[in-house]
This record gives sequence, structure tokens and C-alpha cells, in this order.
Amino acid sequence: MLIAIDIGNSSINIGFFVNRDLFTFKIDTYPVKAAEEYSGIFEGFLSEKGIEKPVDRVIISSVVPAHTGIILNAARSLSSREPLMVGPELDTGLSFDIKRPWEIGADRIANAVAAYSLFGARVLVVDFGTATTITAVGDNGRYIGGAILPGIGLMKEALFRGTAKLPDVTLAVPKSALGKDTGGCILSGLIYGTAGAVDRIISEIEREEGCSFKVVATGGYFSIAAPFTKRVDSIEPNLTIQGLRLIYERNA
Repeated sequence: MLIAIDIGNSSINIGFFVNRDLFTFKIDTYPVKAAEEYSGIFEGFLSEKGIEKPVDRVIISSVVPAHTGIILNAARSLSSREPLMVGPELDTGLSFDIKRPWEIGADRIANAVAAYSLFGARVLVVDFGTATTITAVGDNGRYIGGAILPGIGLMKEALFRGTAKLPDVTLAVPKSALGKDTGGCILSGLIYGTAGAVDRIISEIEREEGCSFKVVATGGYFSIAAPFTKRVDSIEPNLTIQGLRLIYERNA
């Protein structure tokens, strides 16, 4: 059995690969817990699903350094093997045609690996998470860059905390681009604005590269934002977890 753990800024996503089956769940990133608590959560999920096979493989990606060591210790208590940590130094099947590849978020590497496996070269991953990221894979598996903009949740919080009168809205699909009250105006700006920004960035990347790209969407907010973009070809909720599995298999 392989456990794939993706530590994000808002949530920790966990995937259990048992033979050909994938079981997933997520927990909030904050507040941070002790390693023993995380071990108990993982073991509780296994018990709930009736999974009795021993854990012998673990891979972790993290963009939250304060959590990395704690989750690593929790994983060590479950597995007889040292967990694998994701970074550009691993064999990912990609080459990194960018400056300072060590700065790339581990989740973006996993996304790129999974997208390239599914669609081949010339693929863009739009991850609607805490940040909205766009990751580009060109010909021959070259990781060629991307874009980062504030995520929908971050923008919502910034409007609420940075202004005197704007309310803290509940994120939902906007009824119209033309908001009829303050909440509707905020939702329009957040959702249509994010979708429009993503479409524009994709168009500019294609113009600069002189070719078209397949576009894959994932991330916690994909169900709200992706339907409003004009360029998404496929939605893959577990893209990061699948990418972690592929990286582990290449490095096992």
C-alpha cells in the first residue's frame, strides 16, 4: 500500500493506494497537530475503510515547511520504509527549463507529472487552490514555467479584512456576472474575475510559445471556478495525489 500526502496551505490531502483502488480524504492544515495525532487520524481512516494491509510506502509533498517534519514523523510511525519527499532532484520524468527549479512548489511538480502522463506534452495545469497556479509542460516533458495569482479564498478574505463595509460572503456559484447586491457583486468579481484571468494567461502563454495547450483543472475551488473558464478540457480532482504515485513509482 502507498500513502500519498500533499500538505497544502489550506488542507492536507491524503490518498491511500490499495492495489488498484484509491481512497482519499482531507484535513485542515491549521491548527497544527502533534505527530501522534496525525498518525491516529491516518490509522482511523484505514480502520474505517476496512483496510488492513500494512503501509510499506509513503510519499509526501509539502508547501508548508512548519508541517513537513511533523507529518514526516507521523508517516515514519506507519511505514517500515523512509518516506520519500518530493523535490526537483527526484526522477520525475520531466526536465526543468526554468530558473531556480528548487523554488517550485512540490504540488506543482506532482501536478505536472500527472498531467504529462495523462495528456503528453503541451499541457497546462490550473490548480484552483489557496493560490491559483498555472503550470506549463512543453515538448519532451519540459517544465517551462507558469503563473501564480491569489486564490479565490484569499481574495475573499482580503476584501473582508481589508475594507470597512464589504461582508464576508459564502463562496458559491454566482447567479450572474451582473451582481444585484453587494454579495452578488463580490461573487461575480471573485469567480468571473478568476476565470477571466486564467483564460487570459492561457492565451498569452500560447501566443508566446506559438502553440496550443491542453488544459487540466484541479484544486479545492475547481468546482466553483472551472465551469466559468472557456479553456478547461478536463477536470481531475485527484491530480496531485496521482502525480505523487507516479513519482514514487519512478523512484522506488
